[in-house]
Amino acid sequence: MGWLKLGARSATTTAKAFEEDLKYTTKHIETVSVDPATSAVSELFPIISRDIPDEGLPFIPAEQVKKRNSVNNGGLFIVVDNIVYDCSEFLKEHPGGEQIIRSFSGAECSWQFWRFHSKKEMEEFGKPLRVGRTDGMINEFKEPQKYVGLRKLGGGDWD
Repeated sequence: MGWLKLGARSATTTAKAFEEDLKYTTKHIETVSVDPATSAVSELFPIISRDIPDEGLPFIPAEQVKKRNSVNNGGLFIVVDNIVYDCSEFLKEHPGGEQIIRSFSGAECSWQFWRFHSKKEMEEFGKPLRVGRTDGMINEFKEPQKYVGLRKLGGGDWD
């Protein structure tokens, strides 16, 4: 095994390379600034306490929700059952990945949400992300029919 030389790379060489990498990838906290205009958390629509019922949430017009389609546009909002959620901070935590939430940014996605999530998950993860309620948002994707065997679910008599 001529290609493998044990001990050829010493610990001091590895430590120097690590220190060099670290020098270029870290910043001192004093030099980092947060611009409120590009901050992920929206100041105009703050996160609402879990204790407030959905009916008590502030109303956000559909036009405003549609504008909030990225973190850079004041927050990434999605709508489930006319409740608006700010998913800006949740993107990296979502088990299904960021892309699925980004694909519904600024839009209504109720039936898609309920296909993969339960009420328990909505209570645990969704409730802390609520920022308001809206009306007039239409899901741009038609919900497909649900079938059981060869018959439509709930569509008529069972012979």
